[in-house]
Amino acid sequence: MQNSSLIRIASGIIIAVVGTGFLLNNLGVVDLSFGVYWPILVILAGLLLFANNTRNWLVPIFLVILGSLYQLRELDVVTFQPWQVIWPLAIVAIGVSLLFRHSYVINATSKNERDDVFALMGGSQITNAAKAFKGSRVTAIMGGAQIDLRKATITDGSVVEIFSFWGGIEIVVPENVQIQNKVNCIMAGSEDKTNQKVDNKSPQLVIAGDLIMAGAIICNTPSESYNS
Repeated sequence: MQNSSLIRIASGIIIAVVGTGFLLNNLGVVDLSFGVYWPILVILAGLLLFANNTRNWLVPIFLVILGSLYQLRELDVVTFQPWQVIWPLAIVAIGVSLLFRHSYVINATSKNERDDVFALMGGSQITNAAKAFKGSRVTAIMGGAQIDLRKATITDGSVVEIFSFWGGIEIVVPENVQIQNKVNCIMAGSEDKTNQKVDNKSPQLVIAGDLIMAGAIICNTPSESYNS
């Protein structure tokens, strides 16, 4: 068994045990008093997420920093509110993520195979009709971005890499592809509204990336806000 599988199993067991402990504590069956050390659970959650997928570090580092600051406050090491530090750090993390984050998208693609969408304090939309679609990047910062892949021929393992901060992203896909959602969300949401008609031979489309106080929708029909 691969190390990643062992880590995933261990993470699942730890999370299940912690959840069971909270449930039994709330029901009065056992007394679990974490006292001032409750932020350790937040730190542990961040470490488990990172161990499970080292390429997606943004959410884990956010949780570790958040838990660490709250732990220092509980121990009276610091007196400020953690959120006074978290918000500026979150903005810094966004900039660093844009510069250094791992790319899931294959770089060796022609312009017809890959259209990147970028929206900053505005809206942007692209329709891709590639005969062998491999990947695209969609970025929305305080704005909205849409990529329409209904006319594209999706190849197996294609990736749409997304990033949004205070924005919204819409990915319109054909019904004959399998969707695999690998999006990390921080105070954000990713929703799959598709109605796929697939079988074992259907190509797989991976949606990956990070959302921070933002939203992403995967659908088969464009929303009215993007219709001309």
